[in-house]
Amino acid sequence: MIVSKPKISTLFSISIFLALAFGLFIYGLIQVHKSDSRVLWMILIYTSGPIAMVVLIKVLTGLRFVRAGKDKIEIFYPFKFSTVRFDGQDLQAWKHQSIKTYGGLYEEITWQLKSGKHFSVSRQENSEYDKLLKYMKSKFKKFEA
Repeated sequence: MIVSKPKISTLFSISIFLALAFGLFIYGLIQVHKSDSRVLWMILIYTSGPIAMVVLIKVLTGLRFVRAGKDKIEIFYPFKFSTVRFDGQDLQAWKHQSIKTYGGLYEEITWQLKSGKHFSVSRQENSEYDKLLKYMKSKFKKFEA
């Protein structure tokens, strides 16, 4: 059984950004009452707070754990409280994409189900990506797009 989960380094860097954004928001809330000129503090409050909330919601709803084994794949979303399970019969196609970027190589596996749903996992965000790709190439070679 292959279990691919979010990388700690990715979660750490996002949590540092969120801590800074929420820290600026709270600092702005405290300083706006002490200051005579409130314009800059209001700009800080109205930009850092919503940006931090949108990023937090996006990250939490995007977290996924992928389990693969015995010709079945299970994708668990802990903050959406949902699990998607499918096997080879439900799979319409899957593809592996590699894109060269300035920062390096971006790789992603995308599954397309017969129901029309799409799911993807990238190397930068998830552990055990190589094992998952090897598993897909060995078990579901005929569905590769």
